[in-house]
Amino acid sequence: MSYSERLLQQGNTLTRVAHRSRFQAVLNVLGDRKYSRALDYGCGDGWLLRVAYEQGAIESGFGIDIAPEMIAASQETLKDIPGFQLGFPPDTTTLISPQSLDLVFCTETLEHVCDPEAVLDTVLPLCQPNATLVISVPIEVGPSLLVKQTGRYLANLKGGYGYERYTPSELFSAAILWDCKSFPSSHADRLSYRAHKGFDYRDLEALLQEKIAVEKKLFSPFPMMGSLFNSTAIWVGKTL
Repeated sequence: MSYSERLLQQGNTLTRVAHRSRFQAVLNVLGDRKYSRALDYGCGDGWLLRVAYEQGAIESGFGIDIAPEMIAASQETLKDIPGFQLGFPPDTTTLISPQSLDLVFCTETLEHVCDPEAVLDTVLPLCQPNATLVISVPIEVGPSLLVKQTGRYLANLKGGYGYERYTPSELFSAAILWDCKSFPSSHADRLSYRAHKGFDYRDLEALLQEKIAVEKKLFSPFPMMGSLFNSTAIWVGKTL
C-alpha cells in the first residue's frame, strides 16, 4: 500500500475525512486553468502530480522529496507518464531552470523543514512571473488539535498509525492557550527534520505574506469553521 493510500484508506473516519478533503481542496483551487510545468516540493509518492496530470491540470513537472523511498515510490507512480523528473532537495536548482515553473505545490511539507524561508527562497526564483503557488500545512494549535489528537488516538488503536503524544499540560497550552512554544517539541530547536508537535501555522502565514501575494486562504475539511475545528490551512498565491 502506498503512502497516499495509507492516508486516504486507513486510520478512521476522522483521519480519512481530513486527508481526503485536503487533497481535494488542493486540486480544486486549480480550477480549469492548464499549467505547463509544475513542481511538487515534498512530493511524497507522486500521487498529487499524477492526479493533476490525469485531470488535465498539468502537462509536465518535477517532484522533490527528501526520502529515497518516496522518490522510488514516485518513480513507480509516474513511470508510464513522460515529462516528469524527480530529485532530492539539493537537486532542485539543477533540475529546474530559473523562471520556468507556472505552478508550485508544497503541501504538508513546510512544517517538517528546519528553515521554511530557505525553501521558499530556493523555489521562488524558479517560478515565472504570476506563477501560482498552493501551500498547505497542518493546524496543530487551538481547539482543532483536540479533535486531531482524538482522531489520531482512535486510528492508532488498530496499530501502526503513529502520532506524537502530548502531556495534559502541553495539550492545554497548545489547544486552549494557542501556545505551542512553551513546551519541548521538534520545533523548539533547529533540527534538520521536524514533526507536527509544536508547529504553529501562523508563523508560516506571516512568512508567506512577505514572500508571495496571498490571494486566498482556505481551511479543510470544514471551510466555514476557520481555524477552530479544521485539520489544514491552505494558501493560494502568486509570485511577486
